[in-house]
Amino acid sequence: MWLGNNRRVQSELSLDEIEKILHNISEVPDALGVTITGGEPLLRSDVCKIVRLCRRSGLKVALATNGTLLTEEIINNLIANGLEHFDIGFTDSTTKTRLALAAAAKSGCTVTASVCIHKNNYKRAGILTEIAAALGADAVALNRFVPTGRGSFHSQTLQLNNKDLVTALKLADNAAATAGIYAYTGIPVEPCIISSNEFNGILFSTCQCGEIKWAIDSHGNLRTCEQNTEVLGNLLESSFIEIMKSRTEEIKQFREWRQSENCSLCTLNGDCKGGCRFR
Repeated sequence: MWLGNNRRVQSELSLDEIEKILHNISEVPDALGVTITGGEPLLRSDVCKIVRLCRRSGLKVALATNGTLLTEEIINNLIANGLEHFDIGFTDSTTKTRLALAAAAKSGCTVTASVCIHKNNYKRAGILTEIAAALGADAVALNRFVPTGRGSFHSQTLQLNNKDLVTALKLADNAAATAGIYAYTGIPVEPCIISSNEFNGILFSTCQCGEIKWAIDSHGNLRTCEQNTEVLGNLLESSFIEIMKSRTEEIKQFREWRQSENCSLCTLNGDCKGGCRFR
């Protein structure tokens, strides 16, 4: 629904609905875990209860946060309820994000520092990687800016060209190798743009959305990817397995979708798997 001043209020799943969805997911063969994200999940006062529901369903659980609300008390409560991993936004190294990352790392949980690389910060990719390592992060996710959702309004000011992306990754590569921290491209980079052979300290990932990674929105809708608006089905109404069987063709088309006509002729197609569909 919409309120005044053009502010949109998204409905939230109740704990009972979340428990139903988690039970649904837990029945899927080889289901491993859930990452609680948002928006900002720490805005929910019952986030620790959600973590506990995940563990009760037999699923590992991680939490993705911008870190501004993360305190030692909240960290300890989350861990006490079964949280195993933090993914903390580290696009800008502010005092709050540094304190949050350091506190999470000190807790004994594994921690990933997620850096959104864009036109205004790409020259700091190496410095951010170094700081994350110094604060105790286990990994750095290097995510190039994707102009979808609200980001589409900033595509002209934030979107990187390939040359600047190479610069950012080389800076991060050198920093990761020096600091000894695991770094990877959270948003896949096509090998026709950048050869991974030029980098020693970064793992170049491929798209796993609609394969082993899925997105569930705040209505219980299942989608192939956070960026994809197409709804496959609702996990409050149907089982994950039922949705997979009924939407096999759509999922296949998503996995095979390529942005460029030249992709079908590319010799790297099998390694690339299409990169990020929304680039």
